[in-house]
Amino acid sequence: MSDDSAQAIRLDADSVTANIDRVMDALSHAGSDLVLIAGDLVINPAVLAPVTDNPFAGTCAAVRRSREGNLRVVHHYLVAAGTSFHEVNTPNAVSVGAIRLALRDHKQILPVMRELREFSLVSNVYGNESIELIVTALLRAQVQIKEVELIDAPWFRSPDNANQAHLDIQSQSDTTIRRLQANRIDDGFYSTFAVRKLSKPLTGLAIRIGLSPNAITTISFVIGLLAAASFAAGSRWFLLLGAILLQLSLVIDCVDGEVARATRRFSTLGAWLDASTDRVKEYAAYAGLAAGAVAMGFDSWRAWSLALLLMVVQTARHMGDYNFAAVQRIREVGLPVAALTESADPWGPQAGAIARSTAINSRPFVRWTKKVIHMPIGERWLVLSVVAVVFNGYWALLALLVLTSLAWLYTLAGRILRTLRWSHEPAGVQIIADQLDAGPLLGSLPKRWKLSPTSRWNWSFPMLLRIFEMGLVAWIAIYAFPQWETLAFGYLFIVAYHHYDNLYRALSDSRAPRWITWSALGVDGRTLIVVIASLLGITAFHDTLNLGVAWLFVWCVVIASAQYLDSQKKVASL
Repeated sequence: MSDDSAQAIRLDADSVTANIDRVMDALSHAGSDLVLIAGDLVINPAVLAPVTDNPFAGTCAAVRRSREGNLRVVHHYLVAAGTSFHEVNTPNAVSVGAIRLALRDHKQILPVMRELREFSLVSNVYGNESIELIVTALLRAQVQIKEVELIDAPWFRSPDNANQAHLDIQSQSDTTIRRLQANRIDDGFYSTFAVRKLSKPLTGLAIRIGLSPNAITTISFVIGLLAAASFAAGSRWFLLLGAILLQLSLVIDCVDGEVARATRRFSTLGAWLDASTDRVKEYAAYAGLAAGAVAMGFDSWRAWSLALLLMVVQTARHMGDYNFAAVQRIREVGLPVAALTESADPWGPQAGAIARSTAINSRPFVRWTKKVIHMPIGERWLVLSVVAVVFNGYWALLALLVLTSLAWLYTLAGRILRTLRWSHEPAGVQIIADQLDAGPLLGSLPKRWKLSPTSRWNWSFPMLLRIFEMGLVAWIAIYAFPQWETLAFGYLFIVAYHHYDNLYRALSDSRAPRWITWSALGVDGRTLIVVIASLLGITAFHDTLNLGVAWLFVWCVVIASAQYLDSQKKVASL
């Protein structure tokens, strides 16, 4: 058995206690994830592949959305489950009958199973509810279970006519199933209704010729950089070429994920490549458009000021987006502890309010309107491409800066109102602490003087720190040394990469070692040095940024990336 494989156990449809004994024995000896499948589940194994064959799935359960179900899902996590004994208020999903128990969670799960076995001896829960009973026990013991929403394919639990059930299942080929699984859930409006229509034929071609997801990501990255170079040329035809290449890069960027999901080829390197190259391509496009605008006769100061401000706004906005979502999930998906012997939904009346909010946001008009207003990557790149072709690079940058700022203010207003309703209890402290980027100066201060992310507003700390550091450098360059705006852009490009690296590490329950953070001088050290250099004059400012670009590229791009990939390989091998 490979390190990425999971041990599958088909449970019995009659005996709950015997099923629990089998699971407990497997948990005690397992060297890999466990996949539990209900004994009465009739389904094409290919449909279950997102649960059974994805080594990065973690602890998760297969579900289908339904208001007549036995589960409640919030922010893509299960928060309540029901059986013939346990109630669920306002359900919005149904259990398919398959769960994956990640190896890293086995120590937490095993004692829950022991308690569950005692309950099974005195309960009247049926054997074909074993999966749902296990899910209920895990949730009530605060074990987080992610939702894996399966594609629209036939499946049955305890079918009255088994032969007909098998015929219905066989009516859908494995090829069709994999094509449907290639779709990404929760994409933006433009990506869903335009980009994905173009990516599907390329996905089929990539699978036929055997291209790996990582190779496809690399192709998208190279095309994105070529788009930026075309924008920089500045002529009308090169702007058109740049727009076409940028859209092609976006389409191919969709292909890598579709191929990975369709062929089950997931990797740590692939996830890192996909996340890191998107930002590099986008910020390179900003630089290309600014350079192209100057080549067409626009004032250099205005063009590069727009590029600088746009990069600062987009970086800060991303920090707010990701961290708010992470803290919100912790606060609103935080599972209440409840005994298995209690039949009532442990969430009580609160469940209705959460479910109503989820239902409103799931309405197509509301959901798609919010997605467009939010300006995801597809919409941003569409604005850059269209405005650059119709007008020029300067107006493309200005249009995106205005629209992105409005989107940021809109989402920020909603998050402020949401945060005001949260309790003062700390949540997401470690995620935020891992992104504070304190260098030798702040890191050496006594603990009582350090920034402590225990406030309910802690999700905004990384965003505000990015505004402070990157905004200050941009302001100095724009108003004091405009002749070095391009150098400031390059410096902040690498600083932004560093902050995204810290963000992705924090969200994956990791963090950069202190020697990397301190070698990059931290937000405090970098800011102090740049401010002092600006006070000493133009030569000192130029030399400091030049040295900063070289030094930070080595530490924050080359060494940090290598260290992260190496650390993830070690985690995967455990």
